[in-house]
Amino acid sequence: MARVRSLTHVTLASALLTTLFTVTAFSGSAFANSIGHCQETQLDVRWVGGGAGLGHIAEIIVITNISASACRVSGYPTVRMTGGANVVATVARRTRNGYLGGLGGPNATVPLPVVTLRAHGGTASSMVEGGDVPIGNAVECVLYTKVSITLASMSPPYRFATRFFGCIRPQVHPIVKGSTGSSLK
Repeated sequence: MARVRSLTHVTLASALLTTLFTVTAFSGSAFANSIGHCQETQLDVRWVGGGAGLGHIAEIIVITNISASACRVSGYPTVRMTGGANVVATVARRTRNGYLGGLGGPNATVPLPVVTLRAHGGTASSMVEGGDVPIGNAVECVLYTKVSITLASMSPPYRFATRFFGCIRPQVHPIVKGSTGSSLK
């Protein structure tokens, strides 16, 4: 009988440990799935130089989590650009990628990412591209001096002063991981 009793204790202890590990693993995955979309109060959003090349120019929308909780961002920012009295307000066209960056390379068909920003410093970004070389018979380009950026499901917009040339209609690319505005860099 002593052997049966000790076997029962070992079996019971084994069952309890298995249950504990299962509950711990489940709650860990449940936590990962419970990370919500970022709120305005969790983010620092900046408009920074993104470079130029062969008539193309870019600015980067850098999104940094400044809160103590992880959160997620995804999709396309809405980018409205304006200027002086003679400049018509323009909304940047949503494109997957362009000459200087974006999501994937030319003709890429990768799905839009959902980027998890770790607490205290996780970053994501989106690139806005334009052109600085007049097209056709044009002698000069539109100069946008103000930009308004709205992230999905958030308001009010973030507003910045800028010097962005609009020889072509500005394009905005999806939010990607990191601070380069490109999934390839």
